[in-house]
Amino acid sequence: MSRLPPLDALHVFAVAARHLNFTTAAQELHRTQSAVSHRVKALEEELGVTLFTRLTRRLELTPAGQALANHMNQSLAEIARIIAEFGKLDETQRLRVTALPSVASRWLTPRLPRFFDLCPEIEVQVIAGAELSDLRAEGIDLAVRFGRGQYPHHAVSLLMRDRVLPVCSRKLLSEHGRISTIEELLALPLVHDSAAEGDESQSDWRSWLRKLGRPAGSHLGGQRFSNADLSIEAAVRGIGVALGRFSLVADYLDDGTLLSPWPVATPTAYSYYVVALPESVSLPRVARFCRWLRAEATATMSAAPAV
Repeated sequence: MSRLPPLDALHVFAVAARHLNFTTAAQELHRTQSAVSHRVKALEEELGVTLFTRLTRRLELTPAGQALANHMNQSLAEIARIIAEFGKLDETQRLRVTALPSVASRWLTPRLPRFFDLCPEIEVQVIAGAELSDLRAEGIDLAVRFGRGQYPHHAVSLLMRDRVLPVCSRKLLSEHGRISTIEELLALPLVHDSAAEGDESQSDWRSWLRKLGRPAGSHLGGQRFSNADLSIEAAVRGIGVALGRFSLVADYLDDGTLLSPWPVATPTAYSYYVVALPESVSLPRVARFCRWLRAEATATMSAAPAV
């Protein structure tokens, strides 16, 4: 073909391909099921290929349909991103960054005033999320992620390594007295990060004990919270001793909100990485923010206890 089919037909196809159901697609498009079905059929006739295999109760994409759907999704996402930019700040003045909720609240946000002092013309939007977002579709400039650095099709650079150590409130420790052995430490109320127990970051109590040559028994009691942010907050509130990543508790240790009853740190298997689209890393606002991030990471870990 020397020309494109009608864009409306391609849009109808893309919605139908996403739902694999003409009725559901019709509801989203505010059309009748018959109108959607006929529009797709007309597109197939114009292209000279079958896009859907029509089964009794569902649709399946043919190989040609799957290929077209993949490209349509990418194209529509890019169009939606560009449209979303209309009426907003100039692209050179706005930066969107996503990070884990714990990193966004405990490390990144407290340090942002220093970035604003350096670059007052740049507006930063912080988006907290546990999963790696679709940076291109959501118009996100970069992500800070805690993992092994395996993010295909992205530009990835190491930001900082981390380590974990026990932390608790001053009040909790004063109630139980000085800790002189690991056994006395484990006798205190413990706080667990359930997410760390379920991943391979080695930032949980069992990993910490194993690296110290003290394998834990079959069960480590204590209260459990779903992420690092909540477990640290529990430690601040005096609920128990948490195993905190130094990056997330550094400020609390510095101002005395938390202290370490047994200041022995072990390295995590995961590290922090800056993740961006390949075409974004050279943009001035992204490059400036990345340089600032690395300087802050270096300053943070320079105060970390030795492993």
